[in-house]
Amino acid sequence: MRPALPLRRHARLRTTALDEAQEAAGRVMSAHRLRATRPREFGSRLHAVRIGDSTLLSALYDGAAEVTAGVPMDYYTLLLVLSGGLDVEGEAGTGRIGAGRACVISPGERLRLRFAPGTAQVAAKLPRAVVERGYTRIGAEPARGLVFGLTVPDDSAWTGVLRLAVSTVDRFDSGILPAGAGLELERMLVTSLLLAQPHDRAEAMLRGGGARGYRAAGVAAEALAGDPVAPLRPEELARDAGVSLRTLQEGFRSRFGASLTGYQRELRLERAHRALSAPGGTGTVADVSLACGFLHLGRFARDYRLRYGITPSTTLHASRGADSAARGG
Repeated sequence: MRPALPLRRHARLRTTALDEAQEAAGRVMSAHRLRATRPREFGSRLHAVRIGDSTLLSALYDGAAEVTAGVPMDYYTLLLVLSGGLDVEGEAGTGRIGAGRACVISPGERLRLRFAPGTAQVAAKLPRAVVERGYTRIGAEPARGLVFGLTVPDDSAWTGVLRLAVSTVDRFDSGILPAGAGLELERMLVTSLLLAQPHDRAEAMLRGGGARGYRAAGVAAEALAGDPVAPLRPEELARDAGVSLRTLQEGFRSRFGASLTGYQRELRLERAHRALSAPGGTGTVADVSLACGFLHLGRFARDYRLRYGITPSTTLHASRGADSAARGG
């Protein structure tokens, strides 16, 4: 007797045809190639439902099957084996996942899954942006290309949250999950994944210094934007933001990809560019340079050209020429 699959009200497929199973699973996850060791023994069932921007699914392969990714994945897959087992080959390594065990597959180009006969699973498909937003929400700087460990520790909490999400969907008699409930389940799943599953940004996230520096950089950046011409006082900016100078500097590099002085210089260059481009101006390049905090005219001209690809005088002359033409003279 076939085991009951979770998410029973959200059936997407029940077939013994390989091409039909491949097409349906490709619509839910991503394009892939599906092969069966013994096609006559092949059978597949697939259930799937959206929660927020993510997808919960359950699937069963009656016979041995192999799935090979056809395109680079741009999402994370959380997979919990209910019966049977599978071999995983991905960017983060390889592993054998037996019944009751789980794995996390990070985005990448290379993925191959080999399912033993009778393998049933529940899984979650989490878009990259959803996981990255969750990382930032916890209090850390944005993470790009977050990579999780493939294997799951025995005491990992996210597998329980995945089971909870699936059972919650099945408890709704109508089979329709309210949007708010779906978003909350998605958020719980992402948060538990980030806190419980090893990944390459876990140390920075748990240390907290990166988060404090990131937030402090935003506070200091607002102060600099208010008056970019004033002499830079890094220690005062750090004190006002409630962090050490080192933490503030790290925050600027993380958030803006620049040092404090480099960030202030960019603000001053933007102000100078606006002044040089403004119609009706009467000042010289030297006047604008001094008014925007550049005391060395040669360095100002060099930095301006690196930033805008032209000299300050070219911008000024173009502005004056356009102004003169507008006035008919």
